[in-house]
Amino acid sequence: MRDVITGLLDAVPSLGALDVPDLAGSTPLWLALLTVLVNAIVGALRGILDRSHDWDLVGVSAFALLTGLGGGFIRDLLIGNLPAESLRSPWFLATVIVGIAVARIGSRAIERLEALFVQLNALALGLFAVIGASYATAFGLPFMSAVLIGTLSAVGGGMLVSLLQGQVPRILVAGAPNALLAVWGSTAYLVVAGRDPGAASFVGIATVLVAQAVSLRLGLTTRPTHGRPAAPPAGPR
Repeated sequence: MRDVITGLLDAVPSLGALDVPDLAGSTPLWLALLTVLVNAIVGALRGILDRSHDWDLVGVSAFALLTGLGGGFIRDLLIGNLPAESLRSPWFLATVIVGIAVARIGSRAIERLEALFVQLNALALGLFAVIGASYATAFGLPFMSAVLIGTLSAVGGGMLVSLLQGQVPRILVAGAPNALLAVWGSTAYLVVAGRDPGAASFVGIATVLVAQAVSLRLGLTTRPTHGRPAAPPAGPR
C-alpha cells in the first residue's frame, strides 16, 4: 500500500503545494472534542442498549469514557506521554459527560440517525488514527510502530469496552473492517507526512472515509480463517 500511495503522490505533484493545516499535529480543539463526543455517545449507547445486562450509570459512564478517550490513553501510555493529553484539559472529560447525557436522553432519536453516526464514527476513526501515528513519529518511533500506535489509538477504546462487557473485541472477529481502516489511514498518513504533514492528515482521514463508504456500499467484511462468510457490517463498532 505504501508504494501505491507514493505512486499517486508522484502522479499529482501539486498535492505538496497545497496550503492545508496539519490536523494530526495541531488538531483544532473543536474537531477533537467533536470526535470525542461522537465516540462517547457510541460508547454510552453500548451500555444503554445492551438488554442482556443491567448496566447502571457507572457502567455506561465507563463505556463512554473508554470509547471516547481510551484510544488516547493507550497511545500516551505506549509512547510515555504522561499524564495523558486528554487529562491535561477539562474539556475532554466534560465532553464525555455531555456525550453520556446525550445518549441517555436521546437514545431513540440517535438510533434513527444511524447513517449519520456511521459517517461521524468513520471520521473519528480516521482522525484518531492519524493523530496516533503523528504522536508516534514525534516520539521517534519507526514506521511500523507508528502504524501500530495509530491503529490502537483508533480502535483501542472499543476493545476495552468489549472486554468490560465480557465479549470478544469486535475487531478480532470477522465483520466490519474497522481495524484495517485504521491501519490504512495510519499508513496513508505516514507515507504522505514526509512530503507534507498538512496534506497527510487529509489523505489519512479521507482514506478511512472512502474505504468505509466502499465497504458499506459493497457489503465488504473481513473473512474468518475457517473460510465461511461473515455477517454483513453493521453500524459504529
